[in-house]
Amino acid sequence: MVSYSYNSSSAPNNCKMKTHTFHVPRAKINHFLSDQKFKVSAFEVFSAIIWKTLSKIKENPEETRMVTLCTNILREKEFESPSNGMVWSTVEADFWVAEAEVSELVELILNKREDENGMIEEMMGNTETGEKSSDFIAYGAKLTFVNLEEIEIYGLELKGQKPVYANYSINGVGDEGVVLVLPGPKCGKEGDGINGDRYVTMVLPENQLAQLKVELKRNWSIA
Repeated sequence: MVSYSYNSSSAPNNCKMKTHTFHVPRAKINHFLSDQKFKVSAFEVFSAIIWKTLSKIKENPEETRMVTLCTNILREKEFESPSNGMVWSTVEADFWVAEAEVSELVELILNKREDENGMIEEMMGNTETGEKSSDFIAYGAKLTFVNLEEIEIYGLELKGQKPVYANYSINGVGDEGVVLVLPGPKCGKEGDGINGDRYVTMVLPENQLAQLKVELKRNWSIA
């Protein structure tokens, strides 16, 4: 097993955060994708499912009307930190997310993203010194979905052996939590990481994570 860790700017959490990883096999992913009207990736579908489910769990559904998306643009780069080459955007729903169809949320994620890179750079900047501030929480200030589907995390080779499992973890996550969608190991003669299994790693408030696990298993057979 190989684990990559990334430290984000941190602030004291108001609740205990916990990490959990789901393994989603290729057959189930293909089933989810076949239900969609448009050509989409596993990232959009998982984001929509988890967004909808967490909105049902939260006491105040207004808190989940807007989410943050973080998408990797340096495709198939080995061992990149999630901070490198990432496009930040937000998506806001003008309807109750908990009552929406997954396909509605997928369409929203695909077509209604608002770019936030410029705003983040401005907030991190220091106009007096020109230096960058580290006191900005990007991951988890709002519920954050990070797309690492196409990043190469299985390329590390030791004594001729490659990892059978690799994962990312992010420290310093804000109270709203973060969800990472990662590739499974490549399979087939040429390798098929894009269409293969996925690992979904999430850092969420402990009570929300416990309820989310129950709901995902009950409604989506994800465990």
